[in-house]
Amino acid sequence: MQFNVRRILTENIKDEIKKIGFSPSYLDFGVLKHKFLNIKVYNLKPEAATIIKQTALSSNCDAAIHRGVLDHSEAVSDLILSGTIAQLQTVSEKLKSQQFSLDKISDEILKQIQIFEKEGAQNTDGAFRPKIMGILNITEDSFSDGGLFLKPFDAIEYCYKMIQDGVNIIDIGAESTRPMAKPVDSSVEIGRITPVIKELKQDSVFKDIKISIDTRNADTARVMWDFGADIINDVSGLTYDPDMTKTIKETGLNVVIMHSRGTPKDMDNLCQYKDTAEEVYFELVKRVQKAVESGVQPDKIIVDPGFGFAKNSEQNFELVKKIEEFKSLGFPILAGLSRKRFVKSIITDVSADGAKAHNNKTLDDLTAQLSFYFALKKIDIIRVHNVAKTKQALDLAAHLI
Repeated sequence: MQFNVRRILTENIKDEIKKIGFSPSYLDFGVLKHKFLNIKVYNLKPEAATIIKQTALSSNCDAAIHRGVLDHSEAVSDLILSGTIAQLQTVSEKLKSQQFSLDKISDEILKQIQIFEKEGAQNTDGAFRPKIMGILNITEDSFSDGGLFLKPFDAIEYCYKMIQDGVNIIDIGAESTRPMAKPVDSSVEIGRITPVIKELKQDSVFKDIKISIDTRNADTARVMWDFGADIINDVSGLTYDPDMTKTIKETGLNVVIMHSRGTPKDMDNLCQYKDTAEEVYFELVKRVQKAVESGVQPDKIIVDPGFGFAKNSEQNFELVKKIEEFKSLGFPILAGLSRKRFVKSIITDVSADGAKAHNNKTLDDLTAQLSFYFALKKIDIIRVHNVAKTKQALDLAAHLI
């Protein structure tokens, strides 16, 4: 008898179990034994780390801890818990009755399992598809399209083009946040955005399109809410204007909480990280927790790791590679790296005068390729300048998800 062997991907496990004739009545339970998850727990005392390690082993999974835990030469240790969903559920159940506040860790393990399972439930049968957020900069000095859409007619015409190209969300900003950009008063933002949003909201063509306002100013957010805005995209992560969190709470607007440090004036000097992905993650955790504690509804929150904001090229690429880890926050993820400097940094085409060919066409091609990657990683919203190229990339990715 000839035996053949091949690898099965975790995301395909349910279909593969069906194919071999597994009992339909036990299918969902059986799948839990084949889905694998890694969870990291921070700052455990040796006693707590040891208990989790022993509990993991008794549940047929494993936990990695610092070697100094055994002889108590380390005061604290991080721990990586690994196992199938079924095994981790068993670990969580066993930890509920343990001391050293391990009941709280039990709850956190269950929370991560629920987030993981929710991702799978949303993306069955290839239904998942990222939303395309198209960028409209009504600014004088944005890094790639400043000055192109200052006239309301030009801005509105561009919105119609984005509709034809397949946009889902239009993100309208009237203040450049490129490095060293000068702040813009909310009255200027309101004056620039108002004629555009009024036109979009009265035209039925845009009835299924969400309108996002890219602003750090609470006054702008509140006025745009009056005109029907759906989302506030705050690049400061609700830290710039002390009234922004209150405004989001009172209006019920959806909000993008982005990671950044400092302001456009000084953010390039704030790129010091020991572990970029980990520090960005936990700085986002603090901002989200503060928003929720202030009354913002969790189901209104979208998170953004903030590509290009207080990160150098190497750090940005690390975030690209690890973007799936941000799913454990439990919120939809927005990725915005269209035409960013770190994307430019990989262009190798050189023109006759020796300058790199940093033209928008090449950057949009690269952004589309990264959008394809994000689609495969099942990132929820992708913010781009070129909607048509992005849609083409996502159309291709849809056949592979």
